Amino acid sequence: MQGKRTRQVGELLKREIGSIIQQRVRDPKIGFITVTDVTVTRDLRLAKIYVSVLGDQEQKKQCLAALRHALPFIRNEIGQRVTMRFLPELQICEDQSIDRYMRIESLLQEVGMDSSGKKQEDGSS
Repeated sequence: MQGKRTRQVGELLKREIGSIIQQRVRDPKIGFITVTDVTVTRDLRLAKIYVSVLGDQEQKKQCLAALRHALPFIRNEIGQRVTMRFLPELQICEDQSIDRYMRIESLLQEVGMDSSGKKQEDGSS
């Protein structure tokens, strides 16, 4: 469970990291990504950056590798933008919630249910 301070730091980092990636990171392997969340440990020493990446598995793999390669640059940019006693170490994590959601939707459609769990009406009478 996160405290108020760690949530505030996480939100601040989320905004700044998203901005840095969109405006300052110039790597063609980094395609369309969204920073979905940043969680920070209680001691503020580690920040996990959750990103959603569009593309096939190979494109996602290349994009995540490029982001990990850019972490020192991103951390340096954060240091110039944000006043903190310690800059946290950054870790990139793929947010797979959209993929899970799509898989669940697909399974529900296969068994003839809508996303609310109700049996779908079939058009035949």
